[in-house]
Amino acid sequence: MKNISVKTFMFILLLALGACKKDDENTQLANAFSVKVTQNMALPYVVTSKDDIVFDLTITSNSANKIKDAVLSLDGNDLHTATVSDANQVTLQYTYEVTGTDIGKSLIFRLTVSDEQGNSVDKDLTVYIQSAPADINIAIPGEAPTEIKDNESANFDIAVVSENDIKYIKTFLDQTEITSLTKETFASPKEDTYHFTYQPTVADADKTLSFTIEVMDVLGNIVKQTYSLNIIRSQEADFNFYTDVNLGAQRSTAFGPFFNASNGEVYITTGAAAKSAGIDLINFYSGSTYAYNITSPTLATVANNVYTVATYGEDGMANWSVKNQTLIKKITLTREEFDLLASSAAIQALYTGSGVAESETSGGLANNNVIVFKTASGKYGVLYVKSRSANANTGYLTVDIKVQK
Repeated sequence: MKNISVKTFMFILLLALGACKKDDENTQLANAFSVKVTQNMALPYVVTSKDDIVFDLTITSNSANKIKDAVLSLDGNDLHTATVSDANQVTLQYTYEVTGTDIGKSLIFRLTVSDEQGNSVDKDLTVYIQSAPADINIAIPGEAPTEIKDNESANFDIAVVSENDIKYIKTFLDQTEITSLTKETFASPKEDTYHFTYQPTVADADKTLSFTIEVMDVLGNIVKQTYSLNIIRSQEADFNFYTDVNLGAQRSTAFGPFFNASNGEVYITTGAAAKSAGIDLINFYSGSTYAYNITSPTLATVANNVYTVATYGEDGMANWSVKNQTLIKKITLTREEFDLLASSAAIQALYTGSGVAESETSGGLANNNVIVFKTASGKYGVLYVKSRSANANTGYLTVDIKVQK
């Protein structure tokens, strides 16, 4: 099983053109203004009154909408406005000087990104200001496991020592508090033996979980410590799970556009003709619909208009000795439902049970879209779109894929 891991400091901002609910950040709404914000310098959780807060953000359009500007504000007052030099991307750099009046506050900075049609999307960035560096020590023991099987549990004690009385100890998994592990009463006010325990769920298999242990003292000072735990599938799966696969568009210089569903490999355009027998899916960006598309190698319009002999020479698709037909259906599936797919039969049932007509193309893809597919060798698979680096033919898709063995 091949597992490709990519770690980036990024978050996805989504906004429907009309009013929308933000109950599930994994749901991409139709006709949405979408951008990706990359923190070139990670924003701190906590600073003191002697520190500066440095914002260094790159904001990229993930939709057909062109960015107009990005505004950083605090308490309703604009701090900095960045205007675009490239309609698909804007860079915002700003330094906020913390003052004594900020001590004890959680400063909630608001980033507002607007497009040329007047739509906008907001994201709050919170930094807590404390009087001085907190004297709190969180000691995760050396024997704490770095990996467990999905039918096992992690159990160990964390030593916490604080100069001031402890107010609480909390554990977060991917920024969500595990309330069962929250502790607010202590036999010894300045130290504690905090018991960490976690039982993986079915959806955790084949993932690396990131936990954050957070301790606050009675003065409001906060210290955080991260802990990573790799979850191994206890029984050999009858499908392959390829995570964080990057599929480039036709002018991407970072990643290739061709995917081999049997081994999870991604091929660049150079040398593709010799590898054509192993190519099952093709990615390209459409300049007419402003969207990524995943297609079968047999889709004639891709060979005739995208990966052409005129552009790619002997590796142009017209010269491929083999063109595998992959049939595709674009379906609705949540991230949780994708994660819970735990068998080859479940993947196949998604395809056979869908009433969507078979096609050789996905049509336009946005974040959190899902396709199911059937390869020429009769293997069924499901692909989940996690993010797009940019809405352009120089960008790439990041996807998770499960395919029958």
